[in-house]
Amino acid sequence: MPAGRVIVDAYVTRGVPIVTVSTAVAQAVAAAPHLASLSGELRRTMLHACADALAAAGREIVPTALEETGLTMARLRGELQRTTDQLRLLGDHAAQPWRRVSAGVAAGGGDVVTVPVPVGPVAVFAASNFPLAFGVSGGDTASALAAGCPVVVKAHPAQPRTGELLGQILARTLPDGAFSLVAGGPEVSLELVRAAGIRAVGFTGSLTGGRALMDAAAARPDPIPVYAEMGSLNPVLVLPGAAVPATVSALAAAVTGSAGQLCTKPGLVVTGSAAFADELADAVAAVPVHRMLTDGMAQAHEKWQAHASAAHRVVAGAGSPAPFAVVVNVDDLAGELLEEHFGPSVVIAVGAAEDVPSRLEGSLTASVYADDSDREAARALLPGLLARAGRIVWNGVPTGVAVCDAMQHGGPWPATSASWSTSVGTEAIERFRRPVALQGLPAELLP
Repeated sequence: MPAGRVIVDAYVTRGVPIVTVSTAVAQAVAAAPHLASLSGELRRTMLHACADALAAAGREIVPTALEETGLTMARLRGELQRTTDQLRLLGDHAAQPWRRVSAGVAAGGGDVVTVPVPVGPVAVFAASNFPLAFGVSGGDTASALAAGCPVVVKAHPAQPRTGELLGQILARTLPDGAFSLVAGGPEVSLELVRAAGIRAVGFTGSLTGGRALMDAAAARPDPIPVYAEMGSLNPVLVLPGAAVPATVSALAAAVTGSAGQLCTKPGLVVTGSAAFADELADAVAAVPVHRMLTDGMAQAHEKWQAHASAAHRVVAGAGSPAPFAVVVNVDDLAGELLEEHFGPSVVIAVGAAEDVPSRLEGSLTASVYADDSDREAARALLPGLLARAGRIVWNGVPTGVAVCDAMQHGGPWPATSASWSTSVGTEAIERFRRPVALQGLPAELLP
């Protein structure tokens, strides 16, 4: 395959050519017909080649990401494996035939055949908290390519060298124009979304950032969809039979893992046991301090700690950014206590769980810990949770998101902008292709 071009802004210093957003989009538009015409098998080959290239460069990728993020070596090695597995899974899915046929229903007895058509060039915004699996080489990039769409990826400014390295690898592997990388501030983001050639957007980040892109996309003369993953509280309801030490350990690890910088981090735990609340708060506070991804994120975490301490009981560890728990009564749940806060913190609410779901906004996940004695109470909670979450977890933490056919990684606002879509799993491809019904076409003309 001919090499693509990596497009970066001035802060990258490793000699890659600097090309404007308009040039990147023009290249993607030029490449779109070729990519759309590729068979599913060729798309599979293309994505498997990307996975192989990334795996081969692991000894350079992982240390670079380690230096820029502060995440652990084990975490980043696992994330690289997830990234390559995801590319291969989506490539395999792209190779499977997809069409629906209703025989003989058209006028004159013809068939109606529905086939998927790529939407065209996709703008992808890399996330900071998963620099590989949700970054330049992540699921939005992989699913758009699997759908037959070129991508223009905006690297995250917190990881310029990691983003550039991943971009170089993908650009060398993919057809010319199929992949481009841009970088810069908010003005570059808006320019990219407003570019006439861009036909869809994939975003993982803050609610403020996602809403800005949505507004820009809606204000275009031809509005385009923005598939944005944003803020998620991920509530956990611990029923009496499951208020045990193993649950404390699991939740403390989920709250503080990767310094609490996961989109699926439990931000709220509800329990009827004050003793369980105290044990969980102490367990969270006992976790050693871990560097956060950026100074801005660490400052926001410390600001939230100071604000919460002024109004509520806070159990905090030593150091900075300190892990901490805010312990309140269920009746106090409102406002900031029901919002996502990035970092190793959690709100623990003591009281009955049955009224909590109705107070919640949309989330990626909701979890229930229960034993057999709690089944009826859990049954009563499920309708409210189903209305507010994209994934329900039973007796487990929500932080692990399996890359598989059945996964749903999405949820009602403000978790995402499109609750019916997913950014993980094979269904993620459907965001970037649309069904077209072909009525009565001769068989030899069908794609």
